[in-house]
Amino acid sequence: MHDLKINILIIDDDELLLRALIRTLNRLCPSAHVCTVQVATQFEQQINNNALPDIIFCDSMMQLPTGKNVLEQAKELCPSALRCLLTGDMSGNYQLQLNNVIHFHLVKPFAQSHLESVINSAIVLKTLPISGEHRIILGQLSELPFLGEVTQNLLNELNKNEPNISILEKDVRHDPLLAGKVLQIANSAFMGFDSSTSSVKEAIVRIGLINLRAIVVFSELSHQLLSKNKQKAINNLIDKGYKKAELSQSLAKYIKQDRQTQLLACAVGLLSVIGELIITSDPHGDLDSEVVPKFVLSAYLLALWGFEQKIVDAQLIDELPSQKSISLTVIHMIVEHVFCNNAFNFNLEEFDFIDDLALFPDIEQWWLSNK
Repeated sequence: MHDLKINILIIDDDELLLRALIRTLNRLCPSAHVCTVQVATQFEQQINNNALPDIIFCDSMMQLPTGKNVLEQAKELCPSALRCLLTGDMSGNYQLQLNNVIHFHLVKPFAQSHLESVINSAIVLKTLPISGEHRIILGQLSELPFLGEVTQNLLNELNKNEPNISILEKDVRHDPLLAGKVLQIANSAFMGFDSSTSSVKEAIVRIGLINLRAIVVFSELSHQLLSKNKQKAINNLIDKGYKKAELSQSLAKYIKQDRQTQLLACAVGLLSVIGELIITSDPHGDLDSEVVPKFVLSAYLLALWGFEQKIVDAQLIDELPSQKSISLTVIHMIVEHVFCNNAFNFNLEEFDFIDDLALFPDIEQWWLSNK
């Protein structure tokens, strides 16, 4: 799966389950280093005496302290680790996710795809250029949004090697607002189709599975992040997300990127406002871009939710890419500048980077055509 070393800690007193889980994890991620703890009271000692884990799997039925208590302790001792609760059912899932005690809730018996999702998220997070200080803050935040059951079902289908379009259509139809947004985007001018459609199935084919995934998640967050005092600002940010999606795909097409890159650029633009949405809707006002940059927050959540590395990486536009080439990050950076400032007010370092790519003539003409 990946040669990056991942430290995994399993806390469970069931010997058979431990052996089975260790075998599966070693097969899925041969570079993983797996440690186990069978007595919950030894958790802190394990953390103090060994390398910090990237993933913690903990059984909810551990004797005192309980699995939930152990993961609450982990949030303080090793906040950058992904916290996974192993249970027999989904009861109590809402409050634990609301408080950001757990990142993943895995119900026994575990599907291989669920374990793969956890490992993939850990790998993407570990490779992101996020400072240790910000990783600690992110791991200890509470009241972050999480994806509900309907959204998870859609994403599980999308994660399959060959998603069933009929199942996706049925699930999208269950949410009239989501179905309406999918149809609206499929019929929008920037998608480039000559005729409109009223078929949800055809709309899904038009926008592509990459964009469907982005729209599903963005729609869920739009429903969750409501605030009486700040609703106008939130609505403006939702509109900003859709406009950035349109501009990103338009720019990618104008500079002759392939169709796949155009669709990815659209998803990057839409999802780029997630961090800003969460900061704006924070009911206590404790979260702002001084605490954690908005694009870092976006990248962190998208990695947790299983988005591919290209989309996650492209969120981080506060620093220039290490490779000097046209990329999703560069497209996002340009779109953010022109959307927020209505002008190309790049700093000297950004200007030189884009100039070296010989992009200025094209992006100036593109922006004039979009005004």
